[in-house]
Amino acid sequence: MAESRVRVCQRVPRQRGCEAGRRSRCRLGLWGNALRPVGDPDQLSFALLGPLRVQRSGTDIELGAPRQRSVLASLLLRVNSVVSMDDLIADSWGDEPPGSPVVAIRSYISQLRKLLEPVRETPTVLLAQAGGYRLAVEPGSVDLWQVRQLHELARSSTAERASEHLTEALGLWRGEPLLGLPGPFMERERQRLAELRLTLLEERLALGDPADHLAELRSLTAEHPFRERLQGLLIRALHRTDRTAEARATYDALHSRFVEHLGIEPGPELAALRSELDPDQLPTTPPHFTGRQHHVADLTRALTDRTTSGLRLVTVTGMAGVGKTALAVRAAHALRPDFPDGRLYADLRGADLVPASASDILADFLTALGVRPAAVPKDLPGRSALFRTASTGKQLLIVLDNAHDDAQIQPLLPGSSDCAVIATSRTSLPSLPTLLRIPLDVFSPPEAIALLDSLIGRARRSAQHTQAEQLVEACGRLPLAVRIAAAQLAASPDQPIADLLRRLADDREGLAALRTRDLAIEQVFDLGYRLLPPPLTTAFRRLSWIEPDIGLASAAAVLDLTEDQAEHLAEALVDQALLESIGAGRYRFHDLVRAFARRTSLRHGPDERAAAHRSLLALLLTRARTAFALAVPGDPVADVFGEPATCPDFGDLADARHWARAETPSAVALAAAVATLDPDAATLRSAVDLLIALSPLGLGAFAGRAEEAARLLVTAAVDNHDRAAEGRARFLLGTVLLGRARLDEAAEQARQAARACAETDDPAVLRQALNDLGLIAQAQARHAEAISAFDEAAALARRLGHRSGEVASTANAALSRIRTGQAEGAADTCRRLLAEPGDPAMTAYVHYVLGLAYQVLGRLNEAAAQLRFCVDRAGPAGDLDRESAARSRLADVLRLLGRVDEAVQEAHRALALATRGGRQRERALAHLVLANAVTARGDHSAARAHAAQAHLLLSGLGAPESADAKSLLTALATADGSVTSNG
Repeated sequence: MAESRVRVCQRVPRQRGCEAGRRSRCRLGLWGNALRPVGDPDQLSFALLGPLRVQRSGTDIELGAPRQRSVLASLLLRVNSVVSMDDLIADSWGDEPPGSPVVAIRSYISQLRKLLEPVRETPTVLLAQAGGYRLAVEPGSVDLWQVRQLHELARSSTAERASEHLTEALGLWRGEPLLGLPGPFMERERQRLAELRLTLLEERLALGDPADHLAELRSLTAEHPFRERLQGLLIRALHRTDRTAEARATYDALHSRFVEHLGIEPGPELAALRSELDPDQLPTTPPHFTGRQHHVADLTRALTDRTTSGLRLVTVTGMAGVGKTALAVRAAHALRPDFPDGRLYADLRGADLVPASASDILADFLTALGVRPAAVPKDLPGRSALFRTASTGKQLLIVLDNAHDDAQIQPLLPGSSDCAVIATSRTSLPSLPTLLRIPLDVFSPPEAIALLDSLIGRARRSAQHTQAEQLVEACGRLPLAVRIAAAQLAASPDQPIADLLRRLADDREGLAALRTRDLAIEQVFDLGYRLLPPPLTTAFRRLSWIEPDIGLASAAAVLDLTEDQAEHLAEALVDQALLESIGAGRYRFHDLVRAFARRTSLRHGPDERAAAHRSLLALLLTRARTAFALAVPGDPVADVFGEPATCPDFGDLADARHWARAETPSAVALAAAVATLDPDAATLRSAVDLLIALSPLGLGAFAGRAEEAARLLVTAAVDNHDRAAEGRARFLLGTVLLGRARLDEAAEQARQAARACAETDDPAVLRQALNDLGLIAQAQARHAEAISAFDEAAALARRLGHRSGEVASTANAALSRIRTGQAEGAADTCRRLLAEPGDPAMTAYVHYVLGLAYQVLGRLNEAAAQLRFCVDRAGPAGDLDRESAARSRLADVLRLLGRVDEAVQEAHRALALATRGGRQRERALAHLVLANAVTARGDHSAARAHAAQAHLLLSGLGAPESADAKSLLTALATADGSVTSNG
């Protein structure tokens, strides 16, 4: 080989490692058994990795006595650095130098100069400098420096290139380094260089599959029994060649050796390798895990039941953020002792646009179980079959987290009944053969509060308990949302919970407020949304504009599909855990999912929301008009709601009331949304008409929300300068307030409604406003004023040809006439009304008024009969308010007849109906009647309780009957005092 000066790049940029490695390898070459510099024929080459050798022009130089050679080696080991005289003496003799060590060193230096540069008068290689000597040669001319350079190149190269560099470096060794050189320094350097060689060898063996070097590893580990890395490579090689038992035995023997001879445990890398022999891939137990105890218990019980045959499989499904992974991992850790052969875990990334490959997961599982990578089949069927074989006879627990669907899971199932599987998914996984299905729901309120406590501390939460409860509800008690909110509070210890609540309620922030630096709830939902096919994305967005529940008819209207088609899409969203099924044909969004869907819809385009509202409004108004016509036959108000449905939607009034109870919450929410979103005139009027149409069908049961919606509609009408819509909206608000017994406010709204309806020629609604004014005056015992309003309303109804309205207002007037001592005339009016055919609802009411007239006249048996007529007609029609009032009055009549037990029974029924219907006034009167009834039975304790409740409610309503309740309480107190004195 030609000779030349060898130059080695001392610093190689890591990003150019491979290219630098190729260049350097060309320059370095392998030394082999002879030094092989190229270029300048006078270039010197040095070898330390074996007997010390120096060559010039390919010829060895005789270096003289051992001590002289040792001095040269000291200089070579510090090439191009000044080595002091003291260091050279210490290197050569240690603590026992000869009598004249300086003279000896100078003599060795002089001889070495003649050997290295025999023809030069002025030295250029071995130089005297600063109290010592420096060997001035290229580092690349020394084999040890070439090794270091190759080692650095290996660290910045690919595995294949690194292996080549390390092999080349190891080839530079020619035996024991510094062989035969005396002195303690040389002995230390020999040990150091031997350690370097072992390190290079370990690194080379670790780059490939240790199983390919099993024989070499057995020899090396026998030679170096305490060398941890070599022992680890041997254990891994045994494991990957299906000698796992031998691998465990090797580790156990190593552990005993370390403890017995060194008094220490093997290091963490070997301990981790021991765990690999029984693979445990489980993530760490989720921090701050709270609640779900019964789910963990059910899951562990199912997977440890050895009496079952076949694969033990449990599925945990639910919406994003509900805590499926946390539950699965927590249960898996609890099950660890039951599955000693290992715990495998894989995130199937089912919510990603590209889910994880089952084939890749199987490759990971197989290598974890000790299968050599080279033995893993290339195809999915082959890997699945080998996994079933490899898991046979083992007790493995496998967690398949976040699955896309059943098909992704099927190839990953083990082949042994000794194994168990926990699979989680947002979809329902219907085809898997599961022992237990856990459809995971949101936290209970205590669980949500417990999670909040674990992150911000109980003391801080307790000090703001009300706001904390509101916060977890604002998060929909979704575990991920609560965790994010709690993390935000924990990061800001001085932030009041109320501040975060305000941000969550802010339309501009909303979902965006639920984010930390690493996680946002909106991004979690977006993962699932982006996986949906186009028909489902459209359905997801449009259905979000229906709240709180979604019926099939409403879904079909908004999606412009048949009910069957709409149901198919809704069920598909349920399968994706983006929609909840709450009963046959009814669905609901989680609050946060609905918020996300709406934000997505608005980004898609504002017309989508408006179109959904229009379609839903048209459907509900059409059906409400039909229901209204059944509830109030002949009422001309129905005509202003538009044309009736071409096909009857309801079989009878009871059917209509059932529909109204289901859809009124949606109608109220829709009306509020329309009023808030700057509606056009036609949409605004339709929203008002919708709630008016529902008013005789149980709107009072949703009084709080109905009042809010009505106020929004009034405000929108005023802002739009729509006097006609204002009149109807004020009438609606007055009716709602009347139902809530807020009489003064109701009266003001009814008066303004009457004025607006008179101005805009809206007689049908005007008649109802007048009737409401009469009812308010009647409730406030202003009976003359009530009679005047009722009579005017009845006359207007007569002109409109509204027979049922005329009957209602006339019967109302008769009721006020009873209160003013005109019971006989009121009874005559009622008998006249009953003589003419009428609708069942109005007929029931007239019977009610006639019963009251007979009670005042002392005709108690006839009064009871009339009130029973009312009950018998109101009950089947589903009219809770009328039935409750009739039963209260019937109970009072029965008490007066001495039939006390019957009276108590009827009063209890009246109270239950009034409570169910949400009418405070009727509930208060039922308590008062019940107090009188139980007093007659001698139960003064119960009487006081009911009388006190009646007085509390009636006083709050400003009702005149509160005086009756107070009188009864006084009488009971007097009676109790008399009993006490007599006792």
